[in-house]
Amino acid sequence: MTHDVASPFFPTNQEFTTAPTEDANGGRFNDTMFEIRIENGKPGQEFKTMASHFKLVHFPTKVAMWTHTTPLPDWGYKQAEINGNKNIAQSSNIWFVEEVPGLPIDSPRLIKDERKTKSMPFLKKYFELQRAMFFHNNALTSSHPYASFPIQWPFLLRGVSFWTENETRQQIYFLGNPIAWWFASSILAVFAGILLADQVSMRRGVDALDLRTRSRLYNSTGFFFLIWAAHYIPFFIMGRQLFLHHYLPAHLASALVAGALVEFVFNIEPGDIASLSIKDGSSKVDSRTQRSRPIRERIAGQSLITTWAASGVVVAGLMWGFWFFAPLTYGRPGLSVDQVMARKWLSYDLHFAK
Repeated sequence: MTHDVASPFFPTNQEFTTAPTEDANGGRFNDTMFEIRIENGKPGQEFKTMASHFKLVHFPTKVAMWTHTTPLPDWGYKQAEINGNKNIAQSSNIWFVEEVPGLPIDSPRLIKDERKTKSMPFLKKYFELQRAMFFHNNALTSSHPYASFPIQWPFLLRGVSFWTENETRQQIYFLGNPIAWWFASSILAVFAGILLADQVSMRRGVDALDLRTRSRLYNSTGFFFLIWAAHYIPFFIMGRQLFLHHYLPAHLASALVAGALVEFVFNIEPGDIASLSIKDGSSKVDSRTQRSRPIRERIAGQSLITTWAASGVVVAGLMWGFWFFAPLTYGRPGLSVDQVMARKWLSYDLHFAK
């Protein structure tokens, strides 16, 4: 029963208590009247244990049964307090029946019918899951100390702390390889600059690339660039909390762009093919006299020292960056203050830095 008396811990809520049977059936009958309101229920819907979520609302005073995590003092034997919440709309007022004590073992009410999974067409299931993921992600709007913004991701301005051990000064800090990260991000800018320069030169009548080279640049490298944009740009319109790991698919695409562009820059073309076309008035003079030959013929007798040197410098830098930041990636060994500060290249909020 409940009545218009303040709860011990919440003066704004009503006290829930018990009454003798004779009082409950007598003068305090109205205080024991409750209404079961099935959450999101339909008219005539059956109430089922373990399935129906409900609110228990006191009929005369319109308060809902509610509890909280703070136990009662010693006089209440440290039990959980039940009181009446005047704000019925709160979701914390929802309950469900887990067990009905006193039922015989052979009671038919304990027999549970096996529920069959409803079949659903693939496309309907697919779109339902996409819709559920969309609304669930947008609901994650609370703040987080290691959250970041999409504009920070290509520049690797901050990471995410996963684990620390005070005694050994070990930590796992998700950061990535800064050298690889910045190299891939800079290549994206270089690629955009090459496309812009090519378009400007074409509009001025200077064709600086042959058809095969331009096709490889726009179709292959451009495809990887579109993958990067498709996995990165949508995060700018999301309202949920975001972290650096959301950029990982886009970072993989940027690495593909970097590899393709390095191959494009250091690619060896046959020297006897002139790749310059000039438009003069209404006529177009194309000096290309033969098609591109197979790769073995194109590189035969030509030096690849520049290509191998550039590849060696890139790989060496990536390997050194991996080795240098491995203690933060794998959590071992523990680092001293000087070692942590040496790895704090930007404003990374690393632990044990002092």
